[in-house]
Amino acid sequence: MGVDRQAALTAVRERLSAESAAHSERVAVMAKRIAEAYALDAEEAYLGGLLHDWARDMSGEDLLREARLLGLPVTEADERVPYLLHAPVGARLLRREFPGLSESVLESIATHTCGAPQMSELAMAVFVADSIEPGRTHASASVLRAAVGALPLRELFVRTYADGLRHLVETRRPMHPQTLKTWNWIADGGAFS
Repeated sequence: MGVDRQAALTAVRERLSAESAAHSERVAVMAKRIAEAYALDAEEAYLGGLLHDWARDMSGEDLLREARLLGLPVTEADERVPYLLHAPVGARLLRREFPGLSESVLESIATHTCGAPQMSELAMAVFVADSIEPGRTHASASVLRAAVGALPLRELFVRTYADGLRHLVETRRPMHPQTLKTWNWIADGGAFS
């Protein structure tokens, strides 16, 4: 692969706040654990987890500006909740920062907030890891952590995704159109094909 784990870890610690870096390290460890449970590439999962929040600490204004500079589509929903752009913006920035990152790692980073139809299993693993890493204290996190290896990965992903949707509904927060598109893909059986 060509990306040194220690160099990536150092870069994360230099770029992100201490809190965001610690979260990213926990996600990396959880993503590796999930990958090992489902016979995925553990090193790619670790890197996807470690680097997933590369653009997380950017301001909303900076995310919108950077997305436009990178040629990413910016929707009305992105204008309202620019925070969600940290996933695709981060993936694009990382392509330049670490040219040795695989497309599957970059996909896992780009899709870790809203998901995407036809997500790879590696992307599902990083998505789940971000939601259930040990720093997450919501009631279902421990239940989902215990399900790693016990449920098929795709079922674990669907339950994790549904848990996130439930939280958005209960807290009356807006849903990004990509989130609905991903859920419709799941509902149509796409996550299991």
